[in-house]
Amino acid sequence: MMLSRLLLSTSSSILSTSTTTRILTNSLLAASSNTTTSTSTTTTSTLTSTRLYCNSSKLKEVGRIDIIGELDSDDEDGESFEEKFEEQRGDMIRAYEQASGKKVYAAEERSHTHTTESYRAEFESKLTPGSKLADVETVVAGRIVSVRTASTKLSFIDIMTNGHSLQIMADLKHYANKDQFQPIVETLRRGDIIEIRGVPSKTKVGELSIIPKEITLLTPCLKPIPLRLINKDTRYRKRHLDFLVNGHKIRDAFIVRSRMISFLRNYLVERGFLEVDTPVLSTNVGGAMAKPFRTHSNALDLDLFLRISPELYLKQLVISGFDRVFEIGKQFRNEGVDLTHNPEFTTCELYQAYGDYHTMMALTEDLISKMVYDITGSYRVPLPADNDIEIDFTPPFRRLHFIPKIEELSGEKLPEDLMSYDNLPHLLRICQKHHVRVSEPHTPTRILDALASHYLEPLCVQPTFIVDHPRAMSPLAKLHRDNSQWTERFEMFVGGKELVNAYSELNDPTDQRDRFIQQSKDRLTGDDEAQIYDEGYCNALDYGLPPTGGWGLGIDRLVMLLTNNVSIRDVIFFPTMKPKSTPLPNK
Repeated sequence: MMLSRLLLSTSSSILSTSTTTRILTNSLLAASSNTTTSTSTTTTSTLTSTRLYCNSSKLKEVGRIDIIGELDSDDEDGESFEEKFEEQRGDMIRAYEQASGKKVYAAEERSHTHTTESYRAEFESKLTPGSKLADVETVVAGRIVSVRTASTKLSFIDIMTNGHSLQIMADLKHYANKDQFQPIVETLRRGDIIEIRGVPSKTKVGELSIIPKEITLLTPCLKPIPLRLINKDTRYRKRHLDFLVNGHKIRDAFIVRSRMISFLRNYLVERGFLEVDTPVLSTNVGGAMAKPFRTHSNALDLDLFLRISPELYLKQLVISGFDRVFEIGKQFRNEGVDLTHNPEFTTCELYQAYGDYHTMMALTEDLISKMVYDITGSYRVPLPADNDIEIDFTPPFRRLHFIPKIEELSGEKLPEDLMSYDNLPHLLRICQKHHVRVSEPHTPTRILDALASHYLEPLCVQPTFIVDHPRAMSPLAKLHRDNSQWTERFEMFVGGKELVNAYSELNDPTDQRDRFIQQSKDRLTGDDEAQIYDEGYCNALDYGLPPTGGWGLGIDRLVMLLTNNVSIRDVIFFPTMKPKSTPLPNK
């Protein structure tokens, strides 16, 4: 049954409790049945508000009953209902403006004495059940989440602002202009944004409320708000609607995200790091192995790239004399989209002169463990993919050595020179023998990365440092002090996913040029993620980069971990989505 066939008359009618219950129950059952059979094509659940007078032994309640109906995106009845809803709302608003003499969308500043949160903080303890502060006038505002009418003279309205709710006990006898009471109460619907001028009170059952002397409709809601919104595709495309419907469930992840970034920024500033901004657009890309987005400047007639990492710019600042710098910002990589990858994502990168990768490991253990404790109140959090597993961020973290551990687990001796293409057949035979899948083009870097994904990453459920990566995989990292085929690099993995990448920065300009040339060979084989030769950066190295430790954190993935989310889209306000064609509105 389509929602349009479930609608009850919007006119007021007096019904017995049993009749009301029967209508509501049958409507919900029908909607529930419809939901079950159309889950795959559901785009949203659409709600209408119907005014029902209900007799009760304790309270005569007139509620706007939320009827759930799953509408197919192609359903003409659903589109017709929404159009009729908008048309009826338009008529109601015009009638309200005429009766009240007030204009919605008025261009004027609104002055409020309290938010819903500060209102609760101030008056919750000052009032007893059934009391009010008649000599205290307050002004608050918020979005309506429900309307319940006890009679034509008494309505209860719940509003919400910034996650905090407040009840409005609209009583005709306390309303300043009694002729305007009925028009405003009859006009209000779920989703409307209103302003209330009134006095603090508590109901007899102890619910903190405000008794309005005046209610002003600031912004009407012109579309029906779903009672439920489950379809993830719709949720991500219509984030505004997602927060209106599911805000109580999903807001916390974004509050945690904000707290994490604040903690990170404060932690670094307190330790002498300077926050900086580096270009998002440039004529070259570097600092990571990734495929960039390309754009074009019409004014300069020049192809530009969106950055994949701020690393090379930040190290030039260290060369310039800024010994400790960091940047929190967006990176862009033209790669796959999955549960842990979004084309646009947020990182923090920092560089510390006179440090190395041991300095960065100590910083990682201290910063991450303190952040987790500050956010959650514990060093232990559940693994999002399996809540039965508990992740323990108590330092120190486990360490795995890249080459020795792969050789131990595979039983194979890897070639000494992992930079040489002459050793590719040997490496590929090892992968084939042990069923390690390697995507083309086959380069030393890709093969070693596949071996690490197969043997090392599954071991990293608890916080783990994978250290001393091969030279072939780390074109910007300094050679290991004890083995010239390794680099002083580490990655921190948790739950099998990379969170941190860091190393002792390569500061030998000759060696850096050789590494870039090796990366250019990889690009010639078709590896468009290999790093591009950057002579401008090498020229800056000629002026001298002090021994430096560098560090990068994937903020989105850490938010996922601390908020128990398995998808990166659930911790990004507006995740990247392929657009759907939308018809132009009728005029």
